Amino acid sequence: MNNVKMIRRCPGCGLILQSIDEQLPGYVPPKHVERHEVVLCQRCFKLQHYGEDIAPKEQFNVDEFVTILRQAKKDNALIIWVLDLLHFETTLSPQLIQELSGTETYVFATKRDLLPKSINQEKLKHYLAKYLEKHAFVYKDILIVSTKAKESLLPLQAIISQSGGTRPIYLFGATSSGKSSLVNAYLKQYTNGTYRMITTSAFPGTTLRVIEIPLTETQSIYDTPGYIADHSLLALVEKDTIKAMTAKVEIKPKHYRLGAKDSLSLGGLVRLDILSGPKSMMSFYFANQVMFHKQTLANADKSFFHMLEKKALTPASKRFQQPEDFVPFEITLPEKGRQDIALAGYGWLSVPCFGQTLRLLVPQGMLVLPIPSKLSHE
Repeated sequence: MNNVKMIRRCPGCGLILQSIDEQLPGYVPPKHVERHEVVLCQRCFKLQHYGEDIAPKEQFNVDEFVTILRQAKKDNALIIWVLDLLHFETTLSPQLIQELSGTETYVFATKRDLLPKSINQEKLKHYLAKYLEKHAFVYKDILIVSTKAKESLLPLQAIISQSGGTRPIYLFGATSSGKSSLVNAYLKQYTNGTYRMITTSAFPGTTLRVIEIPLTETQSIYDTPGYIADHSLLALVEKDTIKAMTAKVEIKPKHYRLGAKDSLSLGGLVRLDILSGPKSMMSFYFANQVMFHKQTLANADKSFFHMLEKKALTPASKRFQQPEDFVPFEITLPEKGRQDIALAGYGWLSVPCFGQTLRLLVPQGMLVLPIPSKLSHE
């Protein structure tokens, strides 16, 4: 008797799955093929869960995402926009935001569990709403979710059930926003009740590979690639550095009393110099493994680059080791209130304002963005 079976493809990369040779593309262990209907190849599984084997970074081509958004609008699609609560301020694209006008967009704000538990959730949601409205981001609702699969799936399943069984659903989000984790969690409990297969293919008119997940014979989820903000540290450093600077558990903020002539190294990637102003308690929201080192301003350059040379600061990048690899930004704070400063892809600091002048030394190409006080209610 002939043993004929349908061969499946990996929903992450589109390769045909095989369990014969681990060295060949599309490999997946036999036990997983037998146990699950939807299976990622071993490479995609490691990429999603361990950050391994990340493909070379491509520049963000906004026009291709605009093409997909316009098609979604033409199809009267529901849109789910995934934002990372830790870094969303530095990943918003004005061109894409403009295209959201006239759409039904739900904002999934992820990684709530990585922020301090003491933060008031309603005030956090209010901050996010005000920030999005200030930037003309049109949305129907904001849903704050964690990185835990079950919690993030409930609102997604609710949106699918409310979609009427015909409207397509498009997912957008920046790299490391938590979008892939959301899709992967959904696929783990997904049962394909249609005659169609999960496919990965270039979206018409673009080079972007989009995963299509059939829900009914006439409805699909379209998972678009995560876009990389070119000014984010995630686009500038090696994958090992990304792993070393990424928060994996609840962030425990660090607090330092700093004033004029003080300097603080934020790992081996950023340095904060206080050029003028009284001493005040500053708070730093970075992954717990980021190493901080306080020094005098007079000794800052010598200390920072000496410690980089000795590999005494973590995280650090081989691409940013010399003074010419870094760019200084000066910021003069208001006379009162509180100011947060986002360091794209890395974290942020929160400073009480007394008219101080700060200098931040950051890797070439990284965005430094003053933002409203995110957690002033903490």
